[in-house]
Amino acid sequence: MKRYLAADYQARLWEAIKHIERGSQAEVVVVFRARSAEYGSVPLVWGLAAAWLCFTLLMYAPVEFENWLIYYAPLLAFAFAYAVATLPIIKRFSVRRARLDKAVEILARAIFQKAGIQHTSGKTGLLAYCSLLERRVFLLADRGLEQAIPQPVWRTLQAEFDAVFATGRPEQALLAALANAADACARYLPVRAGDLNELPDRLDVDL
Repeated sequence: MKRYLAADYQARLWEAIKHIERGSQAEVVVVFRARSAEYGSVPLVWGLAAAWLCFTLLMYAPVEFENWLIYYAPLLAFAFAYAVATLPIIKRFSVRRARLDKAVEILARAIFQKAGIQHTSGKTGLLAYCSLLERRVFLLADRGLEQAIPQPVWRTLQAEFDAVFATGRPEQALLAALANAADACARYLPVRAGDLNELPDRLDVDL
């Protein structure tokens, strides 16, 4: 998370956003979150599975163990597995992709509403929501922007943002996707005289 919030990267990010807004009517907001959900059941399942496996091995191994070991070893196994399963990479690989995607979409839409991105005068708000645990960027546009950009172009933009974390350098891929979005917005929704910046370029939304 720190590398996305570092001052030098934020400066490049804000410049990419301003480039979009200088050339079009789009109002762009980029939001970073460490995760879109807690997935609290993952550590619990890992802990219970480790405790059950440890107890089973102690009970059926062809070796006699002290009673204290049979009592404490499963507890230690539970604690260790629970701690390991709190790591983002373990949570990500323990949850179905569909569930991760749904969590990202739900929080992105909640941020869109709570932050008032839908309240721009031309309905041209655009949210790029970056969820780091899920390694997903969800692109959400208000109806004015979505209607102005042809669907094939919009699907191409969405695919580029979807692929940000599939690259070796997601920070650079995000900037490149924003640059391509700037070209599309400028082409299909060019800036008008007197256009104002109605939204902060980055929001810290409390949900």
